[in-house]
Amino acid sequence: MRTVFSGGTIRTMDPAHPVVEAVAIDGEVIASAGDAATVRAAVGPGAAVHDLAGRTLLPGFVDPHHHLYLVAADQHTRAFDEHPATVRELLDRIAAVARADHGTGWLRLHGVRPLHLAEGRLPTAAELDTACPDRPLHLFSVSYHESTVNSAGLSALGYGSATPDPGGGHLERDRRGRPTGVLVEQASFVAESLTRRASADDDAWVHRAVAHSRILARHGITRIGDLAVPPEGAARYARAAPELAVTVHRWHVGAAEIGDPTVPDLDPDRDHGHPRTPLGGFKLLVDGGERCDLCLTGGQVLRSVAGMPRALLRHGRRALALSRRGGTPTRRPDGRWHNGLRVLGRDRLAAAVRAAVERGLAPALHAVGNGALADALAAVDGLDTPIRIEHAMVCDPAIARRLADAGVHVVTQPSFLHDLGAELTVLPLPAPLRLVPLRTLRDAGASVAASTDYPAGTLSPLVGIKAAVTRRVAGGDVVHPDEGLTVTEALAAYTRDAAAALGLADRAGVLRPGAAADLVELDRDPVHVDPDHLDGIAVTGTWCAGQRTA
Repeated sequence: MRTVFSGGTIRTMDPAHPVVEAVAIDGEVIASAGDAATVRAAVGPGAAVHDLAGRTLLPGFVDPHHHLYLVAADQHTRAFDEHPATVRELLDRIAAVARADHGTGWLRLHGVRPLHLAEGRLPTAAELDTACPDRPLHLFSVSYHESTVNSAGLSALGYGSATPDPGGGHLERDRRGRPTGVLVEQASFVAESLTRRASADDDAWVHRAVAHSRILARHGITRIGDLAVPPEGAARYARAAPELAVTVHRWHVGAAEIGDPTVPDLDPDRDHGHPRTPLGGFKLLVDGGERCDLCLTGGQVLRSVAGMPRALLRHGRRALALSRRGGTPTRRPDGRWHNGLRVLGRDRLAAAVRAAVERGLAPALHAVGNGALADALAAVDGLDTPIRIEHAMVCDPAIARRLADAGVHVVTQPSFLHDLGAELTVLPLPAPLRLVPLRTLRDAGASVAASTDYPAGTLSPLVGIKAAVTRRVAGGDVVHPDEGLTVTEALAAYTRDAAAALGLADRAGVLRPGAAADLVELDRDPVHVDPDHLDGIAVTGTWCAGQRTA
């Protein structure tokens, strides 16, 4: 179907022609963009006309790091967005869900923020037993990087005193060595995979995937990269694809999900997916999430220690809980002090990256801390293939320049400033390290895309755009204000630059002839809205591959 869009502000995100009078689509692609007369002539008579009525048209938002597969795996994703204040209140809510859910297998609940609880921790198995004693329960933090199971869950998983810790994670234990139920980093991912497969339901997954894709469309999102698809997920996606309201690019995880860097048997030339769910590549975890690999000089360690009394005085138990998460810094052969958890060491990481590249799979490397970023850069050195670095939440100008020189696509999550900024800023971060260093990365010449990481982060790209510009956390404080982007730069990070991270430079994320007909209509022009009110802009229309989806 041919349609001409005109009558409002049209921002193409094409640097050569940033604002035009009209855009025309023909089927799944942009047919023309420019002045109204030229566009109408290009599509000929009979084209439909969509009057923007003063509204603003942009390329559809692209979310290159999303977790649709995990969202569709459960009916209780983001179950605790109205955050309970204490473990007792959390247990009461769990008990209510358990009473209403009449199943007998695994009950999986997601969305707890441990540091928002007065106790600053997840409940133990014994505590969960008071809320759900009769069936196995798996309770996830909002990030999935830690979780907890009840006693029935420990039994179903076969976890006991003799159960070894996986590399890059651990089972928390009591003084007698018995698991408390709390699972950290890779231990949480191992259990997540096992409990998900034990509760698999193909029909329910497809139904929830389609429903979630429609929610994405209502937020103006037209294309995502799903960064945690198990190998068997291709068949589920193939079933759901004809009804999906967004295009999904699949990044697979498999054996690496449980700490083994072996690349699974995925062949892009024999991918049995659907054109709306192409195989994008393979994801590898370098470090943890909240327990990321921070690398500090001796001087930085001393400055961090010196700042602790003030953090404890101001934030109390939360500061103490955060300091315990990272562990005691240890000196490594590089002469620097590291804390946090590493999933893959430098040698295993390099071998896994090369194995993925040899199979034609574009690697996406989860590297949060500056220590993990340094080893990720070493692993990709000399490779002539597109590489993605996910998160890069803590780095300095030197690392930023190395990322730019390596030509990697850095996929960041500005909305984490809104969601987690109050937690991330409790402990002092010694200079020159920066938190979510958007300006530092851009000024170094790195390709910077933005994403939501939903359900770990907020779903709306407009919340992330606001955070990228204002650097304001939920409590009102501003974090490293000099790292802020302009509104236009933030819009590009969620459109043109995000599409480039999916390997679609010039083919998506821009309103340019030949590009995908992915569009979003907004009730106001973000460039002329007070930055503190960017998240109040309404999405009034979404088109994916030329079809209106919201």
